[in-house]
Amino acid sequence: MTEKPPIRIATISDNPDPDWAWLSNVEGAYFKVAGRSLTWRSFSMAHSDGQRSGFSRLMGARRLAGAGAEQAFDLIVSHGPWTTAWTEWIGRHRETKHLAFSFNFTDLPAGPRKALMSAAFRKVDAFAVFTEAEQALYADYFGIDQSRLLRAPWGVAPPINTPVKHAIDGEYYAALGGEARDYHVLCDAARLCPDLKFCAIARPHNFYGLDVPQNLRVLFNLPIEEAWSIIWDAKAALLPLRNRETPCGLVTLVGAMHLGKAQIAASAVGASEYLRHEETGLLVPPGDAEAIAAAIRRLEADPSLAARLGDAARAEAAAHCSEAATVAFFRELMESWFGEK
Repeated sequence: MTEKPPIRIATISDNPDPDWAWLSNVEGAYFKVAGRSLTWRSFSMAHSDGQRSGFSRLMGARRLAGAGAEQAFDLIVSHGPWTTAWTEWIGRHRETKHLAFSFNFTDLPAGPRKALMSAAFRKVDAFAVFTEAEQALYADYFGIDQSRLLRAPWGVAPPINTPVKHAIDGEYYAALGGEARDYHVLCDAARLCPDLKFCAIARPHNFYGLDVPQNLRVLFNLPIEEAWSIIWDAKAALLPLRNRETPCGLVTLVGAMHLGKAQIAASAVGASEYLRHEETGLLVPPGDAEAIAAAIRRLEADPSLAARLGDAARAEAAAHCSEAATVAFFRELMESWFGEK
């Protein structure tokens, strides 16, 4: 019996690692669809030093287009909206399916950029977004058929398995991340708790012009293992987001869930779909320093609450936000596209 040809998948992203091919090394990802196995090839839109630019994205899309002309792919998986747009502008052949994974914006484009991206997105077969709120938002904003915006889990492995040595000692509360963060409110919350210690691992622009209190230590551009080790050892993790419409922070939120951390998070559309108030974390109104301080005082007064929230969050992440959940989402989509009809 003649073996069926494989389903050829190309992944394209801003990841500078030339061998990174998304799920290709994840357990359970080597399934078959209608008797066809999967093969993977990766492309990067980043410079070798990890920097991204319009030129690097152009060249990445051209490499993908050239490879596709030599040996056609059945599916392209692009990661990030700019990568998706460049793939449509330059890198995709019409007969190839296109899944836009990690389709998420910190700030929506406007003017000519919006028009150009909207035209590109209307040609994409499916988009994977991580919240229900984004399905409606992007459908309306870019004129995309909402049926093509699929709600996928933010499914990842725990960010670290054991902590490494880091610069923060004693007991403290910690915030991690740079996208759509409101560190002004964190500074205010720290001032309301002068007897406690805080740490923020962020990007330099997050703290431009801020008056940082003495009990808040700010660290920039740490190695991933050290940054997550600070979260590992914190009494609780803090996620201050800038407004309720912010669909960001899931990398930090789900990572901390996997580590079994109690979290105090802004009740934005992203966080509130993953963290259940009083069950797996504490949600507070965005921009409300007093609410953050009050939640911290609750944890201080009742250490068992932090333990309970952290344990429940770890169980929730293991059940619904694992790599296996991402594989299951992808497998179901592959069956619908390439399975026997």
